[in-house]
Amino acid sequence: MDYLEQLNPPQREAVSHKDGPVLVIAGAGAGKTRTLTYRIYHLIKNGVHPGSILAVTFTNKAAREMRDRMRALLGIEKSGFTPFPHESEPFIGTFHALGIRILREKGHEIGIPKNFVIKDR
Repeated sequence: MDYLEQLNPPQREAVSHKDGPVLVIAGAGAGKTRTLTYRIYHLIKNGVHPGSILAVTFTNKAAREMRDRMRALLGIEKSGFTPFPHESEPFIGTFHALGIRILREKGHEIGIPKNFVIKDR
């Protein structure tokens, strides 16, 4: 079955939008996570390199849900096997996770060691 047929018309419009970013605003239970996940999948199916996709969420729960759905669409098993190297998967995470990732990858340029620790009370 075509994945676009699983979406309602507004979701399909957001998923298949071609000219730049899309802002999705909807109430609880309206299918935002589904729409965003399918948009990422649509971009990959249409030639966008997965490693060039960034999806930022507010909660770990939402990020985990989107990652699980994306991996299911891409056929990546939960066991950790992935046909895509880590750098070639879409980044789906929170603002905090994105900040940590940037610091781990580029922090050495401002004197932050790669193995820094974040401490909390």
